[in-house]
Amino acid sequence: MQANKIKITPRKIFIVAMVILNIELYSLIGYKVYKDGLIGTYITSFYLRFNTQINAPNDERPTVNIPLVLRQENWGGGSCVHASIVSLFRWQGRYNTANFWRSKYSGGASPGSFASKLDANGIRYAYVTNGDVKFLEWACSTRRGCGITVMGGVHMVTLVHLDDEWAAILDNNNVSKFKWIPRETLIAEWQASAGWAVTPIYSPAAPLPK
Repeated sequence: MQANKIKITPRKIFIVAMVILNIELYSLIGYKVYKDGLIGTYITSFYLRFNTQINAPNDERPTVNIPLVLRQENWGGGSCVHASIVSLFRWQGRYNTANFWRSKYSGGASPGSFASKLDANGIRYAYVTNGDVKFLEWACSTRRGCGITVMGGVHMVTLVHLDDEWAAILDNNNVSKFKWIPRETLIAEWQASAGWAVTPIYSPAAPLPK
């Protein structure tokens, strides 16, 4: 009796390797429903996760570890609020919403006008304008992050980390790296800049394996 032969294919080798290495495949699957060259985005994001898993045994830093390919640069000569929210939409898995927002809105925004746009588009969100630090702590502890005002209220950046000693921001004027700032310095700057913070309320990417 002849034994059945198992055909070895590159796809089967890849799947077995992912199981052995405990790589999270679910994040890949979500990208496939998205259009406009998302496979490239997916592959880049996947390898970022793979490499960081090997080299980072400690807790993920920053907590809101937005991959470079998902970070939105400022556009149109002053769309910092919109750029911050687009990066957060992508981080929280709302890729179609991010594309829509990027194509539809630009220019400056105030808390009231921005909330009106979010409401008009049925976006779930939360915000404060009173400098309440608990909001920043909540946004980072839930891994959602948030946009925060700085520079006297004329600019918005994305808060991606806040612990007992340090904060980290992603500035949409230079998305190539995160900027680390002492916690109290960041909080003082934010509170002196109108204390506005805003974030969508959806599901952020899963944390990296430890």
